[in-house]
Amino acid sequence: MLAAKPLVNIEHHHGRRPKWPVAFPAEPKSVRPLAIGAAGEIASAMGWSLPYTLGVMARWKMAPAYCRAVLAQEYRIALDGSPAEAIDAKAKDLAAKRLARLAERETANETAKPAAPVPVESKPAETSPETPEQLRARVRASLMRRRA
Repeated sequence: MLAAKPLVNIEHHHGRRPKWPVAFPAEPKSVRPLAIGAAGEIASAMGWSLPYTLGVMARWKMAPAYCRAVLAQEYRIALDGSPAEAIDAKAKDLAAKRLARLAERETANETAKPAAPVPVESKPAETSPETPEQLRARVRASLMRRRA
């Protein structure tokens, strides 16, 4: 099952949580599905275009907490928290499919994690005392190989 994560802080940044704390709670357990016309009301109240509002709302409505709320609740709520229309079977089906996709993605990410690196034993290098001339000659030879 998907772990309960804190909800996206976008609601606070876009000013919705302070205006409508019941409709946009901070706790995932308190989330309730919003009424069908909520996006239009938000657009009017915030002075946003409807397409922009729908874009901002998409992230909220696609969150696991919102999908679980659609499945668990019978009724949607208005922005003030008052009961609105019943949640239809199509909305519940879409929410269940979204949660299934999120679970599949999480499972795929867990199985795709790289294995822990295997430590490789390195052999100690044989060190031979070299004179500065011998070392200089080795460096020159190495540089000549790179140029070729």
